[in-house]
Amino acid sequence: MNRRHLIKGITISTVLLLGGTMTLLTKLRRFCVLGVTVAAALMAVAPSALAQPAKIDVYEHRTSPVPHLYIHGRLGDADFQMALPDSWNGKLLIGARGFSGDELASGAFKTVGLQKGYAYALSDQGWFRFDIIDNPEDKYYESRRRILQLTSHTKSTVRRYYGAPAERTFMVGGSNGGHNTKMMVEDYPGEYDGGLAGYGITSHLEWMGSNTRFVRNFDVFASRIADIVARRTADPNWNPVTQPLSPPLTPQQIQALLNVYTMPAHVRGSPRTFNFGRFAGSEYRWGPSPPWPLGQYNAILGYATTSVAKFDRFYDPDGDGVLSVEEIKAWDPNNSPPPVANDLRRFDNTGNLVRPIIIGHGSHDPIVSPGETLAYKQLVEDRFGVAGARDLLAVYFIPGMGHGGAEYDASLGAQLDALEAWVTWHQSGGTAGSPPPAVLMGLYPRFF
Repeated sequence: MNRRHLIKGITISTVLLLGGTMTLLTKLRRFCVLGVTVAAALMAVAPSALAQPAKIDVYEHRTSPVPHLYIHGRLGDADFQMALPDSWNGKLLIGARGFSGDELASGAFKTVGLQKGYAYALSDQGWFRFDIIDNPEDKYYESRRRILQLTSHTKSTVRRYYGAPAERTFMVGGSNGGHNTKMMVEDYPGEYDGGLAGYGITSHLEWMGSNTRFVRNFDVFASRIADIVARRTADPNWNPVTQPLSPPLTPQQIQALLNVYTMPAHVRGSPRTFNFGRFAGSEYRWGPSPPWPLGQYNAILGYATTSVAKFDRFYDPDGDGVLSVEEIKAWDPNNSPPPVANDLRRFDNTGNLVRPIIIGHGSHDPIVSPGETLAYKQLVEDRFGVAGARDLLAVYFIPGMGHGGAEYDASLGAQLDALEAWVTWHQSGGTAGSPPPAVLMGLYPRFF
């Protein structure tokens, strides 16, 4: 459900066909009176162009971070932005937003991309985390269709604006956007030449289940989190079962702690059981304080409270029509009826790659467990073998990083360069370019 009032009717193709200049648009606006859209003024000039689906409300030249044409508008029921740099490198980045984001939540992908000469586009995918429950027509799975729609439209716009098609198109995104990147590169290898999939979800159903498991188990040992953090800091190899704290944790607290470290999970199409638990060493990021980006309990609980009712429309333990926070914490996807899994499992990544993907993930991420990236690595391996998987997937764990952050942002330029070289290596049959570096930026060894 779109949340903005838009100027209706004016299409990007219309403006581009008429010359693509803000001067033209400004002149045409002079012929419009209050309440009459720009499209009405354009109708007599290029009526056929108005059949295009995109409608724009911002079309202007901007100078930051580099000079570029900025376009904002709507495709179907999805808001989008597009940035076309004056100094174009001939290539295109299609962004995918985080779970809480919208079409403006580009992070560093847009900034770094524009600085390197890439055109960039990002959609809100037609849904918004904080009101999706109030809009029955909005679906998480809508993302696939909306991203593909954005890709097609942006490629067409780029071709008209620059007079040439994009030589390469990459998917890029972090978190939910990392999942979307894997999904789109898997499903549409003819549209994308590769992708950067940062710290991404592998199964939305299992990820949300891990969030509720985390908070309900954390609550059991919350009063001792400072002691747990201190012990882990003093001894990274600390075993809470054989090396008791003083005073010792109760048996219930020990079990709850183990439940956070180990969260069995499954992905559609794989017989394996994966672990989406939070990694030992990341405990200092678990609690409600200090504030984000360290204390992430409230963020994890927030994902659950805004999403469980949409994920599982059948879930209502006491039948009162309202989910309490405690009921949300108790939700377990393993107990949901088949239609829930049948719906959300469609979103599971498959590992069926044709184009290369680079993943960067923080080793201390409590929002999306690094175990989700390990699961994805295994999915690709199961399809192609170890050697074949390494020809399509590169994984870099960033030590101590949480859910994205400055370290990841600082690596984006190097990741794009590595992806370019890798795609060249694939396309040339190994006569040009190179596989991903053994050590990214001289800092992060290639895990896989």
